[in-house]
Amino acid sequence: MSNVCGQIGVDPDGARLVKYTMNAVFVAPPFVIRLAAGSHAAALARRVVSVAACLERLGMPTVRLASGVASQPIFSGDWVATVWQHVLTISDEPKPVDLAAPLRALHNLDQLDVALPHWSPIEKFRRRLDAAEALPPEEAAELEQWSRTELGIGAAGLLRDLRLRCDKAEEDLDRVPWRLPRGLIHGDAHTGNILRPAVGRIAVARAEPLLCDLDGLCIGPPEWDLVPTAHGATRFGRSPSDYQEFVDAYGVDITAWTGWPVLRRVRELQLVTSTIDTLAGRPDVARELAHRLRSLILDDLEATWSRYR
Repeated sequence: MSNVCGQIGVDPDGARLVKYTMNAVFVAPPFVIRLAAGSHAAALARRVVSVAACLERLGMPTVRLASGVASQPIFSGDWVATVWQHVLTISDEPKPVDLAAPLRALHNLDQLDVALPHWSPIEKFRRRLDAAEALPPEEAAELEQWSRTELGIGAAGLLRDLRLRCDKAEEDLDRVPWRLPRGLIHGDAHTGNILRPAVGRIAVARAEPLLCDLDGLCIGPPEWDLVPTAHGATRFGRSPSDYQEFVDAYGVDITAWTGWPVLRRVRELQLVTSTIDTLAGRPDVARELAHRLRSLILDDLEATWSRYR
């Protein structure tokens, strides 16, 4: 982190970690720095930089790359960083309805002048499982102990079960009767990936919401971008009225569609595989993941999940 800060001319002592799930996100005024590692991180960061620049040229409601950083992405050892403008936000948390207008704008784009992958969620889940199987000995031992203590099954058995669920989900996706035309989608459109900017020193609730975390932008079914809000109401205890506001604003209720049960299962696989390879030293995440996995294994659709902290 210090090396990245040095390359962009900010004081590393002023950097503050604000989020760490799959990526580490730091606020280092006037920038936000996203750090990632792994075999796919560099290629993904390069694509995201191109995507963000293209979306900015089109005037889309998305976060902007830092204008004062000449060349991106930035490399530091095994880490790759992208640097963004820091957006001051209002204090109220975003609501599902805040996603509606930015998603409609994105879904109405014909194309971008950037080569984008096609939506392939199960491939990403399998990569996470591969990474969990290839952990260094100390982290592998920690995963094994956690899995046996929390789930009553060894890590190998857990990963095998998740692979079988991936296989089944992939088969089910092939039979989904999609209703909306395929096109540009965000890929991970939940309220944690929307910003409600404040204007000047006074927070203005009408400020245009901005989509952030552009890693998952791809060509795929718009229905997928509608799943997180529905899943928030059915699994995370979100207000049904908040979800209805989103439905009214966007114009589609994904839960009334025959493909919803399949996409719900895919979403849940996404949320249990996203951290399976990075549990070491993260007890809060490990505790919540165990809860999620228990409800998944028991086919308990009533258990309420909590967001990772």
